[in-house]
Amino acid sequence: MQHVHIRVLLINEDRDQYVRMVNLLQTVPGVHYEMTWCADYRHALEAMTTPIHDVVLLDFEHDPAACRELLRAASAHDCGIPIICLTPEIDEDLDRAVIKAGAADYLLKSRLSADSLERAIRYAIDRKQSEAQLARLAHYDLLTGIPNRLLFNDRLDRALQRAKRGDAPFSLLYVDLDGFKAINDTHGHDKGDMLVKGIAQRISHCIRRTDSVARIGGDEFTVLLERASSTTDAVSIAQKIIDVVTEPFDIGTQHVRVGCSIGIATYPDAGQDAHTLLHHADMAMYEAKGIAGSNYRFFTDKMNVEAGDQSRLEQELRNALNEDELGLYFQPRISLRTGKVVGAEALLRWHHPERDVVLPGEFIDLAEHAGLMPSIGYWVLNKLCGDILKLNELGIPPLRLSLNVALTQFAESDFVEGVQKILDNHEVGAERFEFELAEPDLLNNLDLVAQDMRALAERGVRFALDDFGTGFSSLPQLQRLPVSTLKLDTSHVQRVTEDEDAAKIVRAMISLAHGLGLQVVAEGVETEAQKEFLANHRCDQLQGYYYAPPLPFDDFLKLLQKRGTTSRRSYLSVVEKN
Repeated sequence: MQHVHIRVLLINEDRDQYVRMVNLLQTVPGVHYEMTWCADYRHALEAMTTPIHDVVLLDFEHDPAACRELLRAASAHDCGIPIICLTPEIDEDLDRAVIKAGAADYLLKSRLSADSLERAIRYAIDRKQSEAQLARLAHYDLLTGIPNRLLFNDRLDRALQRAKRGDAPFSLLYVDLDGFKAINDTHGHDKGDMLVKGIAQRISHCIRRTDSVARIGGDEFTVLLERASSTTDAVSIAQKIIDVVTEPFDIGTQHVRVGCSIGIATYPDAGQDAHTLLHHADMAMYEAKGIAGSNYRFFTDKMNVEAGDQSRLEQELRNALNEDELGLYFQPRISLRTGKVVGAEALLRWHHPERDVVLPGEFIDLAEHAGLMPSIGYWVLNKLCGDILKLNELGIPPLRLSLNVALTQFAESDFVEGVQKILDNHEVGAERFEFELAEPDLLNNLDLVAQDMRALAERGVRFALDDFGTGFSSLPQLQRLPVSTLKLDTSHVQRVTEDEDAAKIVRAMISLAHGLGLQVVAEGVETEAQKEFLANHRCDQLQGYYYAPPLPFDDFLKLLQKRGTTSRRSYLSVVEKN
């Protein structure tokens, strides 16, 4: 016969009573009880709210006041584990108090037996499971399995409370299907239900883990976007929802399509309470319905203008990839030991037909949201391979070129293979490249990037940790990764001669890097005094306007030619291999 396994948490100060409970429960046939003992009430709440126990036995004998506080705190923390209170004697006031506080049962220790304890535990667990099932029926939509209006309202209230305490603003999306009634009337309600269920799944799959979707009507949904700090965040999710909803659906043997209109209300601009936000999102949704095709609209005119600008810029950026509007500039890296060029960082520029040269800070976030970074990253690598071949033709020794690699590129399942394919197509060695990753992105996503980093390092690619000093680096984490270079952040470098704290930070980071056997590059060097400080403290390389701004490829070649000839023999005395 298969035994039932029940995990019990006992909270009391008496080891003898713990042993007694264990012995009692061991005599219960058909059930295996695993007892965990917490003897310190200070750590009890953490144990109670950790979802690894099936039931809690809370002993009131030694410290009733602490136990009452634990019950109150457990309720405040939405503890989902049933709690059975144990007391040495009858106390009607305590009896009423513990049940009112959320305890499942109340037992006298003097009358405890294996049967009474086992029965109380079984009833408490069964009751909690029934309550959870009823709560789910009350809070989740039966057809789709996603939250219903009641649970959505609760989550919206909580989001408002967090926002009013100073957390990031959030956005509310009101989604209404276009053409659903016609499908329902033509194909029947069963097919309509299939469609609604499929749409709920699609929307759920395209939102972030911090967001939530709810069904609040027959063909109406809401999406709560928490930590949506910009118009771009809301636009990105709204467009994803439109894209997935408007894809064809199979309902039995029929292929159907629906559209959707989305209204967006952002806290606090569109309202500061739940009713106002919902009303304004609904108004914006009806405005979106007035536009041909599936669309979204913000409640505020200002945000609609911003969204329109971003939408146009995104389309222009997509076109830029096809119209050869992107370009690379090169900023040399100089050896402090020899004063010679030892490499260069390739920096992306967008030659916009109307806005002249657009810097990455103005379009990289948009590219991330639009899912364009992998395509842009591969374009950069292809372009660099072509430039390396030009350098080889001119007899220039093999400089290493560095480029920024976005975290989203590592999320591509075939990123390593994609890089290798480009290198093979151009017959360029991987050792000619250094991939730069921002420190916070790297250290916050180790599991995502570590395997690909090691695979690329084995092929010869080197890695640099960019913006070093802006996050909170961990020495053990750095040692796990094939990083060979640390790049000091500009914000520290440019203050070393006027801010003692910045000077101390830079000295410490150089010492840390050298202790790890890593090379140090200082970015943003602009003055002779900054250069002298870095040289005195054994920085390896410098990069910045003190030597040269980012240059187009042809101007970069001219800079190299000024420092020596382009013949390999004479140039070897000018360019230090790195």
